[in-house]
Amino acid sequence: MSGFTSFSSAWEAEVHLKKKSPVYGYISETLSSSMIKGAALGNFRKDLGFSSSPDLIMAVGTSLSVFSLDAPGMLVGHVSSAPVFANILNIGCLQPPTEHHHRSFAEPHIIGLGSDLCVVLAEDGQLALLNVEEIGGRYRLRTLEKTAVLADAEVENESLMLHKAVIDPFSRAITVVSWINHIELLPIDWANRSAAQVADYSQTPGLFRSRICIDADGAICDAAILSPLRSEMQRILLVAAVVERTNRHINLHLYESWVPGASHRPALGMVAKLPLPYSMSTPMYVVPLPDHRECFLLINECEIAFVSAPQILSGDVNIYHQPIPRLPNGQPDLVKAYCVAGTKAILSAHMSDSSRRPSEPLLSSTILAQKLYITTQSGKLYCVLVSPRPHISLTRVSAKQGSVSDIILSGESMLFLGSHSHKRYRNADSAEASPDYLFVGGDCADHRIVRVIEDSSWQEPACWPKHGPMQPNEPTSSLDGSLFWTSRLALVNQSPISDFMLQPEASYWTSGLSSNGAVNRAQFGHGVRVEETIGITNADASSVNITPTSLWSFALPSIAANGITPCVVVQQAGTYVPAIRDIDGEWQLMHMLHQFIEAKQLVSVDSVGFSDAANTGVCCVVCVTSESVFLVKSTAIALAIPEPSPPVIISCAKSDEVFTHGGILSMTTDDSIDSVCRNWILVAVRTKQMRSVIRIISAPAAEYIDCQMDQGPSVDSFVELELPHEMSCMRIVSVGKANFVLVGTYEPKLYVFQLSPCTNSTSGIIASLVLGVDITEHLARLETSTVVSGTQVNDNIAGVVASDACVLCSADKQFLLIGLRNGSMVQLEISGLSRCGTPDPSRSASDQDTGVPRVRSSELIRVGLVPVVFTDLSPSSFFSEQRCELAASDTKHCSGIPRVLVLSESLFIASLSSVGTVTISLCVLHDGQQIPEIRQVVPAPPAWYQDRYSYMIPVDGAQHTIFCLSADASGTVSLLSIDTVAQCHVHEIPVGIEPRRVISDKETGLMLVAGIVPAFPTSTSMFPTSSLKAIDTRDGHIHAEAQFDPYELVHSLEKWHIQGPKSYRYICVGTGQYSEPNPSIQGLDAVPRAVGGRLVIYNLKSTKRKSRGKSEKPSRKQKSDTTGNAASGYELRYIWESKRSAPVRALAHLGDSYLILASGTLCVVLKLDVVQKQLIECCEAELRFPASSLDVRGNVVVVGSSRETVHVFRFVPSTADPGSVESLQMIHSARFGVNTADARCLANDLVVGIDTSGYLYAVGIPDESREFALDFIMGINLGTECTRVKMGSPVRRLSLPTHVLPWDRSEHNKLPGQQNAYQQISEYSVIISTAAGALWTLIRISKSAYHVLHRLEQAMLDMEAKHPARPLMLETDSIARNRQSDTGSQLLSENIVDGTLSRMFLENLTDSEQAQVLDRCPDLGQLALRLFSSPAPSAKPTLSALEYVRLLVYSLTSVCSC
Repeated sequence: MSGFTSFSSAWEAEVHLKKKSPVYGYISETLSSSMIKGAALGNFRKDLGFSSSPDLIMAVGTSLSVFSLDAPGMLVGHVSSAPVFANILNIGCLQPPTEHHHRSFAEPHIIGLGSDLCVVLAEDGQLALLNVEEIGGRYRLRTLEKTAVLADAEVENESLMLHKAVIDPFSRAITVVSWINHIELLPIDWANRSAAQVADYSQTPGLFRSRICIDADGAICDAAILSPLRSEMQRILLVAAVVERTNRHINLHLYESWVPGASHRPALGMVAKLPLPYSMSTPMYVVPLPDHRECFLLINECEIAFVSAPQILSGDVNIYHQPIPRLPNGQPDLVKAYCVAGTKAILSAHMSDSSRRPSEPLLSSTILAQKLYITTQSGKLYCVLVSPRPHISLTRVSAKQGSVSDIILSGESMLFLGSHSHKRYRNADSAEASPDYLFVGGDCADHRIVRVIEDSSWQEPACWPKHGPMQPNEPTSSLDGSLFWTSRLALVNQSPISDFMLQPEASYWTSGLSSNGAVNRAQFGHGVRVEETIGITNADASSVNITPTSLWSFALPSIAANGITPCVVVQQAGTYVPAIRDIDGEWQLMHMLHQFIEAKQLVSVDSVGFSDAANTGVCCVVCVTSESVFLVKSTAIALAIPEPSPPVIISCAKSDEVFTHGGILSMTTDDSIDSVCRNWILVAVRTKQMRSVIRIISAPAAEYIDCQMDQGPSVDSFVELELPHEMSCMRIVSVGKANFVLVGTYEPKLYVFQLSPCTNSTSGIIASLVLGVDITEHLARLETSTVVSGTQVNDNIAGVVASDACVLCSADKQFLLIGLRNGSMVQLEISGLSRCGTPDPSRSASDQDTGVPRVRSSELIRVGLVPVVFTDLSPSSFFSEQRCELAASDTKHCSGIPRVLVLSESLFIASLSSVGTVTISLCVLHDGQQIPEIRQVVPAPPAWYQDRYSYMIPVDGAQHTIFCLSADASGTVSLLSIDTVAQCHVHEIPVGIEPRRVISDKETGLMLVAGIVPAFPTSTSMFPTSSLKAIDTRDGHIHAEAQFDPYELVHSLEKWHIQGPKSYRYICVGTGQYSEPNPSIQGLDAVPRAVGGRLVIYNLKSTKRKSRGKSEKPSRKQKSDTTGNAASGYELRYIWESKRSAPVRALAHLGDSYLILASGTLCVVLKLDVVQKQLIECCEAELRFPASSLDVRGNVVVVGSSRETVHVFRFVPSTADPGSVESLQMIHSARFGVNTADARCLANDLVVGIDTSGYLYAVGIPDESREFALDFIMGINLGTECTRVKMGSPVRRLSLPTHVLPWDRSEHNKLPGQQNAYQQISEYSVIISTAAGALWTLIRISKSAYHVLHRLEQAMLDMEAKHPARPLMLETDSIARNRQSDTGSQLLSENIVDGTLSRMFLENLTDSEQAQVLDRCPDLGQLALRLFSSPAPSAKPTLSALEYVRLLVYSLTSVCSC
């Protein structure tokens, strides 16, 4: 039984079997999909006006997102997002008309809306009009009008089969086109729209008061509304390409209708029909030409044709066309997307009157050509010019020299963003050649903004050829090379995610198709940039590498423009190096300070400002050493003097005293005559008897300093705070206008003293103890109550001593954070800290605090393994007088400290959320790499960054970036800029193949990627090839690669570590072998068939350790399968292989010696005989249907089946008894059948799986009557194709809410106390990936939390149809109410709450709208109060029901979001 320990599985329990208690889940989207289903450009924000740049609304995955654009047409930032519970077909922009029935982007509206509308069509027939409105300084999407299309049509098979919504270019009507038969025209009655009805969601404006539906009697390829003649603006012309049902001929149908009015009745009728030539293939797109009235283009597989409405009316089948360039192998290069890009003035051809048609205009020197851009399947970009002669020219837009030329521009979404002037239509008479900006959505590739540049040396042809008959015209090649493009990344592609892995430092997932394949490395947290790095070294020190142990920063007066200059002091190799930045920006040694502190043991250093009689801005540097406190005077003139004035000694330690800590407090004393800003120096004193005292010394005035130069100690009066134990840390903080000093001792305890000015005292200050915290007592209480602690209270008291402390507070919330020396942090919520005895008029007399702060709640958080240190990031000046002015006048500063830096092994930011909770997020570098080991972080003086990085400081004063200084292990000091908002930072690692599976090798630090390389049209074989690559995640370098046989695809990848007397590490690859395709066979028979599979085992070896002995001659298989880069130091060495009769779909290691594989319907257990160098088949089990996935937990094997959900097996290894053999025994199976894509065993009695169509389910131990069949526990349909499910977390979190439960509570109780906090928290989350590029997080929640969220969801869905709490679009039998599986098993949503609605409640609703939702469900508030109720019967709730609901939603949303 090598490799197995005692495992008591709940699957095998035979006694006390009861029906499993319900399990409740909460699921939310962690990473949104990147697939774009449509995009619309318009002025959607009313308050910005039409002189600004337009906005871009995109249907990304299951949501609508609004992005802002800047002047050059680049995406600036995300504005707003809203979930959509429907499958979006397409979106567009509806521009409300003006009195001239046409407007540009700069023209005003004449109706009350004032902004463009977004038209959204869903697959179930919902047509919605949305606008962007502002609420409380932010934006959101709002439903203005919603209707059901084709409601009265006789639809076959109860399926609408909608195709698209066509918007009239003059906003007169919207046409909904179905794939089969039906066309519905919805005229828009703008006169019935008023601005007052927009704000009232209970009224129905009625824009679509009438509708006309017509039967096209065939399959509709595409349709479009044409631009009418200027004299017929009330006329609506609709053209559709239809494949007739009876004769299968392709005809162009021309329909006519009129705008509703007094003289016209809205009707839609066919006025003409034009058959297309038999040689023309089926049209794919009908493209209207806005500037060529009543004209359009037909785009099919091979050509572009020009057609006009008069031509259809006259029955003229002589259609002008231009072929599209084909691929090198002769196959057509299909058009993927197009966009109309205004007009261009070109030279006209000289044609005789006999060759001119009657409908053609007279000859002129220039004509106006419509310009379009198209992208093809091969990723090429063409510029198309269409003149009304007619003539069509195609110009290949090439990648500009020096840009990335291998970028493929493909995708079904394409928009013209405008030229540099950002106008929809360019002036044809203008000679200025402005670049065009295009948005090109990627098809499993990055979405880019393309800038098309016209070569100034190119000249247009002198003569444009005449139109011709239906003949295979040659493409216009004389224009090639005249246009170039450059691109900029707009949105990173994340689809398809075929596999992913979760690591403590980062998350990895596959993306991209073909050679654009990549592995995305993502880190969730606050982005960090290294803006500036300086090397501060002592001129007298040696050149050895020195490590800084302490860092201080402050500011001094300067003659520079801003009046101040930054200074820094670094402790290096036992000495202290002060540096100052001069006027030229160069760093120099601060001689005036260096000679006084070089040989001292420095404790702290800071600057204090004074105002003397001459008002010269005297500033002193306050230095606290282990034996004295002294001031070094400095002025703006004396900064560069090598020999400054001697220091003024303020205080000296006695023979039995040592100064250990120091700090400066600036406070305003309120006298009857005037208000004076005074400074106090706080010094921690330790005696030989291990007694600690805090000595508060009043700093002298500026005139007194001038008189006491080098006169010895000058201050004899001070205040002392005696402590019962030796002090471990000290920090001065300000909460509102109150000042405190936090003192930690070795007992271990923490004391909070309040410091108040007093004119009657000799020192002018009074200190009083307001709070004492026993850390040991809190840890003992938190040991059993916290969700994830990782810290145990034991005999090692030194580990729980306070290393630092700080206060995190807002206007109504105060938290005391205590950092411990063992790497943990105690978080205490304090009440009354800012009042300290001052009555609160907002509270009743019975609830009034007694004047002493109290601890309301506590939490223990594991941060790292080294002592925790905080850095206060509250906005403050570096001069004492400005500190006093800020505290007296700045209400924002007085409201509290919103965030602090937390440093242990890593750097975090602790901040207060909108619901009053503490959120701790990791800091990561923007380039995806790890932050260097930081020893200390201090705030950066404003002088450091205000002059050089002013562009990063917003004008409105909002703090979006944090500047701080850090000292790393290499001895360098860096200026860091940190984003205040945490987000996902994705770094793309190109792999050159289409990745299918990815794993990491911990020993080498490399990433192993297995994928396929699809066959290109130019290759001889049309079947893809497969390979395995070992890649360095830091730089993307490929260290080794292994190729597989032709017609072989990779399906699975797994690591196999064999533990024994000698350990072995192998890389196992499961492949499928397929038959060679026969080009002569058409249809389904041409699809390659699976004929077998292989298990191939490799060893990732380092070539640097190779011996120089004689090597074995590799076999033919080794030569073909193994490659490596000798310079890189690694190679993939072929070891063994096992041929199977079916593809190897899944692999999993079993114990220390076994490997299990799923091949077809067989599950086979293998064992490696290292001595004999062969794989031994130990046992197998056969299923009825092919297996799709494997997961192992102890000796239990969970097998996902393609039709029978999951099966549970028990593996029995062999023993020492004679005749003992291994066996696989089926012990459980599911009672319902779904096509499982992947399954995981979460606990001894719980399995979670995903259906290929998107149904997520969980099954558990059955009741006693049916112990073999698995019980259905919970399920929900995500509505998209799912690929993989794994346990872990993509976000490094330090704590979890109390309502989040572990999946396996029995094993959670057995977790060791010193286990890594990330490993513990990762056991709480289940991650599901989708082919669309999304990641979903599933967590287990308590029953009470589930009922609150479930009632909240019901209340939101029961609101009025246009209430903001309702989803923008909601399908029938929606995912929120009755989510069903597409497999036909009718599995409903049960015991799982979709967090999408909960997040919308928190982020998109105002306070009054949230209160309306709670009023809709009366018992919702009672459930929330009961959920957070105190166990004490007499305790009163501290928050309202609405605040408790917000707190619950925020806490669960934060766990599932980035």
